[in-house]
Amino acid sequence: MSLRHLSPRERIEAIVDPGSVASAGARFETSRPSAHLARWGIAAQDDDGIVAARGTVHGVTVLIAAQDERFLSGSAGANHAGVLRALFDAARDGRPDAVVLLIASGGVRLHEANPAELSLARALAAMLDARAAGVPVLAIGVGDVFGGSSVVACAAERTAMLPGTRIGLSGPRVLELARGAREFDAADATAVAAVYGAEARSRNGQVELLADDADAVRSWIELCARGSEPFAAHVEAMHGRLAACLPDRPLAPPSFAPPVAGAERVDAAGWLWRLRDRRAWIARAPGNASFGPEEAHALDTVLLRTLASRDDCAGSTLVVIEDSTGHAISRAAELMFVSRYLGHHAATLALLRARGVRIVGLLTGTGHSAAFFANALQAPAVVALADARVVAMEPAAIARVTRLPAEKIAALIEGDPLVGHPVRQFAGWGGVDEVRAGAVDEAVEAIVGRERSGAR
Repeated sequence: MSLRHLSPRERIEAIVDPGSVASAGARFETSRPSAHLARWGIAAQDDDGIVAARGTVHGVTVLIAAQDERFLSGSAGANHAGVLRALFDAARDGRPDAVVLLIASGGVRLHEANPAELSLARALAAMLDARAAGVPVLAIGVGDVFGGSSVVACAAERTAMLPGTRIGLSGPRVLELARGAREFDAADATAVAAVYGAEARSRNGQVELLADDADAVRSWIELCARGSEPFAAHVEAMHGRLAACLPDRPLAPPSFAPPVAGAERVDAAGWLWRLRDRRAWIARAPGNASFGPEEAHALDTVLLRTLASRDDCAGSTLVVIEDSTGHAISRAAELMFVSRYLGHHAATLALLRARGVRIVGLLTGTGHSAAFFANALQAPAVVALADARVVAMEPAAIARVTRLPAEKIAALIEGDPLVGHPVRQFAGWGGVDEVRAGAVDEAVEAIVGRERSGAR
């Protein structure tokens, strides 16, 4: 049975064993329409574009969620992403044989950018915590998968796509807008398929390609659930596979200035620093550069070698400094499948969390798009300097979707709780635990001192 043209609930019923579909719990059955869409003239949907259930697949117990691409392109609003987080929390507590995600999503919902990005980031962290606890998570792209949803898909233990679907971080139109038609023509179907198409991704070893057939999908789910790999082993193996896909070229010459006074460089590129005589490390930010495949992998290399491999890493502190121009947006980055590198980076941080490392995000400049989403926003706590900014969505993206005039967009960017960039807007949704005045050194000292004293 083909899955592409079924509704989310029909997809679930087609995949689980006959008669086994059941409620995933009372919290998944309540109405959850978005409160943020009316201002844009959009009618909310009771399930906010996602359905969750429990069932079995060839006797394997699964929790399963299916996104509805018919509603706002399956975009993850705050309530939608909250369902995913609740499902992963339930999996960590109830230990099914697997969690299955039927993904069809354009990513974070622009119309509620700040709370939506925060909610999906927390869902990503909950997913990886469930994986670290021994629950396999399997992602199947049953429609197009873009933006933050592609990072979620790539952070699963196994990622598969149905024929004719597409997956990537920056979609074709976003890439053309950012880089120009000379680099990428979004109207060229052949070029789009060569970069984003499931068939091309499969040929490049980036995803698994499944037949659009319910029986084939059922067999794949059973095989993956019964042959799951321990989380730590999977992270290490994935790190090696991603290393082999990187181009053989050096990164741009790094700046060796310590992020704070008294910090000692751990690696040659200066991605990780240690505070003298303290069990505290600082991961530096790219600064006036993007966070792409090479940068994420370089940071993960030193984190895995320095912290994850230590028997005494529990109780140490990692401060993840956030400031960048965002994730890498280029044809080259998409061909390398930047979503996999960011998903792997989030998994590396989850491995450190599982081993008892206290991770705190420190937003010193700009927390931009998927770079922030997969990095400092994966920390259980985030501190921000007062003049920091969170760019969940660029003004051009808001303009493209809402068709608002430039002066209206400018006002929204500075003062609107949903799409505004000043950190106070993001903090208003609970995305920042503390906004501090002062310098980076003072913030780091306060974080490390608080962790040493056991305060939270």
